[in-house]
Amino acid sequence: MTTEPGSTRTTLLEVKDLFLHFGGVRAVDGLSMAVREGEIVSVIGPNGAGKTSAFNCITGFYRPSSGSVTFLGESITRARPSRITTMGMARTFQNLRLFSDLSILDNVKTAMHSHLIQRWYDAFLHTPRYRRTEARCDQDARAWLEFVGFTGDESLYVTQLPYGAQRQVEIARALATSPKVLLLDEPAAGLNHNEKQQLIELIRRIRDLGVSIVLIEHDMGLVMDISERIIVLNYGQEIADGTPAQIRSNPVVIEAYLGADEGDDQ
Repeated sequence: MTTEPGSTRTTLLEVKDLFLHFGGVRAVDGLSMAVREGEIVSVIGPNGAGKTSAFNCITGFYRPSSGSVTFLGESITRARPSRITTMGMARTFQNLRLFSDLSILDNVKTAMHSHLIQRWYDAFLHTPRYRRTEARCDQDARAWLEFVGFTGDESLYVTQLPYGAQRQVEIARALATSPKVLLLDEPAAGLNHNEKQQLIELIRRIRDLGVSIVLIEHDMGLVMDISERIIVLNYGQEIADGTPAQIRSNPVVIEAYLGADEGDDQ
C-alpha cells in the first residue's frame, strides 16, 4: 500500500493502464485510477462508457486484456473473485444477484463462509462448535440487516421483498464480507426519492466504518451530494478526475455527459 503525494490517506486500490477488448471494441481503454482509505469516489459516464466493465476487471469477473490492478499492495490482476473478496473487496451488481430460493437472513449469511473456520464433520454431525458458529452467523447477519435499515421479516424469501428492500439485503450481504473497499454498481437505480435519501445516509455510515466506497451512478444529484471525488469515463477512457465542483464546471465533462443544463439529473 502507498500514500498519495500530498495526502495522508493510504492508497488501497490502484488501477494502471487497464485495457479490456471485446474483439475490436475497447470497453476499457487505458484506465488508471486510485482509491484511498475512507474515500467516497463516484465513477460516472454515458451508457457504454466502460464503467461496469472496469468494475468487472477490478473484481475478477473479467480478465483484462492488459494493465494491472493492485489491492492492499498485492497484484489482483488475474485473481479469482473469491480471492479478491477474501482480501477485503466487495461489490454489488447493477442487476440484483440475490438467491431467490433462500431467506433474507440466509442470503446475508452466504457472504460469511470465507471467514469461518469449520470442518465438514461439524456440519454433518451438528457439533457444539457448528451450533455456536451458526448462532454467531445469525447474530452478525441480523446486525448487518439492522445497519442497512432493513426492518422486515428476515425469514421471508428475498423475492417477497420490494425492490428497495432487496437492495438493502444486497448491501448487507456485501458488508458481511468485512470489506475494506466496497464497489456499488448503480445502487440508486429503481429507488424512489425517500429511498435515495436513505441510501445517501447509508453510504456515509458505511464510510464512517472505515470502508472506502466506489460507486457507479447516473443520478447526478446523488453523485454531487455524496462524492469526495468523481472520475468520468467516456468510451472506456478517463476524461476527468476531480471534486464535484471541478467536475461540474469541466467543459469536457459537460459536453460528454452532463449536458449544457447542469440542473438536470441523468
